[in-house]
Amino acid sequence: MAEQPVWWQRLTSPGGVPLPLSVQERLGWYSRQVRRQRIMNYTLEGVTVVVAASIPAAAALGAPTAVTAVLGALVAVLAGLRQLVRPGESWIRASATLVAMQREAVVWSAGAAPYDADRAETILVENVESLVAAETSQWAEQRTVRRSEPEQQPVS
Repeated sequence: MAEQPVWWQRLTSPGGVPLPLSVQERLGWYSRQVRRQRIMNYTLEGVTVVVAASIPAAAALGAPTAVTAVLGALVAVLAGLRQLVRPGESWIRASATLVAMQREAVVWSAGAAPYDADRAETILVENVESLVAAETSQWAEQRTVRRSEPEQQPVS
């Protein structure tokens, strides 16, 4: 079964020019990324909650200490994965970029400034690529800041 076109794939400029292919590719990639990150975030959070809740339940039901220890270790692994992958943060960042790109495409299709000039398609591509570059910089900065922050010691 063929996929239905997404609304932005049907956008055209006031002169009937279709949305530039590079912009369509970026919008498609970010749409898929937002979906992946949302699913990964909810899955990781949900599994963590279920496994964490199973620890006291297992202990109350008289499970061997090894079972509760493994469940506890699994929670630690899931928490580590959450910190390593950060799907929630990636989801928010990608969503914001996607919405900004969609806005640019809609403004372009309406022929509003800055897309009311001869170079409208070129300006659109430049603006979309600027959004992608900014998001990529945010991702890199987030990774750098988190890794360079000193570990905080608990207050006693």
